[in-house]
Amino acid sequence: MEFIKDKLYKFLVDSGIVWRLMPVIKHYITWFGFRKSNINYLIKDDKGCILNTTKIGDTLYPPFGLENFTKCKDLKIKHNEVLICGFPKTGCHWTFEIVRMLLNRSTVYSKYGKDFEGFLEFLPEFVLDSLPSPRILNTHLLYDDLPVEIKTKKTKIILTTRCPKDVVVSYYNHVIKLHEIYGYRGTFDDFFKLFMQGELGYSSYFDSISDWNKVMASPTTPNPIYLLRFEDLKSNSVEMIKKLATFLDVDVSDTFVEEVARCTQFKKLKTAAERESSFVSALYRKGIVGDWKNWLSEEQSAEIDARMKALMG
Repeated sequence: MEFIKDKLYKFLVDSGIVWRLMPVIKHYITWFGFRKSNINYLIKDDKGCILNTTKIGDTLYPPFGLENFTKCKDLKIKHNEVLICGFPKTGCHWTFEIVRMLLNRSTVYSKYGKDFEGFLEFLPEFVLDSLPSPRILNTHLLYDDLPVEIKTKKTKIILTTRCPKDVVVSYYNHVIKLHEIYGYRGTFDDFFKLFMQGELGYSSYFDSISDWNKVMASPTTPNPIYLLRFEDLKSNSVEMIKKLATFLDVDVSDTFVEEVARCTQFKKLKTAAERESSFVSALYRKGIVGDWKNWLSEEQSAEIDARMKALMG
């Protein structure tokens, strides 16, 4: 029986049938990925508003289900793949589209967005294995939770970062907009407290930054890691895309890089996402730097500053 199952699995993966059926499969994944049985831990803010999560050990995740997270370490990794990492709302979708254009040498937008074309902890294993090469895998997991094979394959990692003040604002709006998934109706002030306490999906932004700083500083880390700051990409897209191309060993012209920068402007990405799917388009909001000034109090801003100062030593 196991032999037959292995043969059937190999046929599904090698034939490409999964990818051809993706317009249908993505609806199944969305329904299956967000079913109520995935929720095993409820967070309550100070007002009693509930946030749905999946909890594994001491770590909190979005409600994608236990199996979707526990499978990640054993996922098979191919040579010459790229992995985009970063805490939620640090520019992962934007980076995915840029990297995809560079590797494909085409400014055609992805059909389904990063969530359906390589999100490790969201997609079933048979879908991940069936994605066409070159796969651009993406995740919000910490380094030690990533597939073991990325170390032996020396997979290139692009690490996205963003000012935590803008992250908390973007994360709040993300959770509110996707109420059917997260179930949260609290205020920003109460959400801010959860953010500072690390009581959200993927736990603490600050722990994530600390963990990745250690990984990048370690001489034994086998993976090339490129640190991509949201603010740098926003202020000088062309230059940053050139540096990404160099990191990825992609030989492209200056004209093509400029075209990639033009096609991946936030408004264009949002418009493309809206044409594709209401779920994907919900992941785009403003895409600006400094929106936190319209949301955070002086005390909240100072609290983040103090936390980052302590983190950076």
